[in-house]
Order: sequence, then structure tokens, then C-alpha cells
Amino acid sequence: MNEIGLVELLWNVQRRIMKRLAPLARERGMSISELSVLWKAHECGSRRVTALADDLRVPPSTLTGMLDRFVEAGWLERDRDPEDRRAVVMRSTAQLNELVRELKHEANRTLEKALKTLPSETHGRLEHDLQRVLECLDREESKQ
Repeated sequence: MNEIGLVELLWNVQRRIMKRLAPLARERGMSISELSVLWKAHECGSRRVTALADDLRVPPSTLTGMLDRFVEAGWLERDRDPEDRRAVVMRSTAQLNELVRELKHEANRTLEKALKTLPSETHGRLEHDLQRVLECLDREESKQ
């Protein structure tokens, strides 16, 4: 398989996984995209909006409306960056921490059921190999 074939395969796997997780988002009145943004915001901890937008590969203006709704719903807190008072930082709330904990549990159960026929050694090898791919990409990025 060539590199583009690998990228397409990973894209399709990711798309299928997100399709399985979409009902978890809908149950909470969110789209899978909104859930992904919340998850990423939680994972990053305190983060500038511009950096979060960069991580998600969306323009900050696109993200701002979504973040406004999340602040209003109590999932995130908006604050000034102590290092640069002009910049805005997003922080998870206890409510979001609890949501992510629940979602991880439910997502794990959902994916466990979907992948139950995958032998454990294949699972371990896949995790190991994908970690090596990520390390290669990180090394290449650091050279730029």
C-alpha cells in the first residue's frame, strides 16, 4: 500500500468510529463535531482559542460561536491569558470533566462491541504500529 492508501484507510476507519460515537453526541444534544471540539478542549487543558482552532484545523472565527454556546451551557470557561491579557484561554469545567469521563466509558463499550472479533494480538500490534507512525510524523514536523 502506498502512503495515500494508508491515509485513506486511516480516514475511513476514523470516519466509521465517529459514526459509531455520533449517537453519544446526539443523546446530549450535540453534533459529533461539537463533541470533538469539547473533547479536544478538555484534552488540552487551559488553551488559547487560536491554538485550539489550529489544533482542530478550523479558523478561530468558526470556533468562536461554538465556544460561546459551550460557555453558556457550562462546559467551558473563558478567561484572559495571564501571559497576554489580549488573548483568550478556554478551560474545562467540572461539568465537562464529568461528561468526558462518561463519554470515555460509553465510547469504550461501543468500540469494544464493534471490535470484539479483532484478536487481542492484532489490537496490541495495531496500537504499537500507529504509535510508531505518530512518532515518525512528530519527528518530521520537528525538523520543519
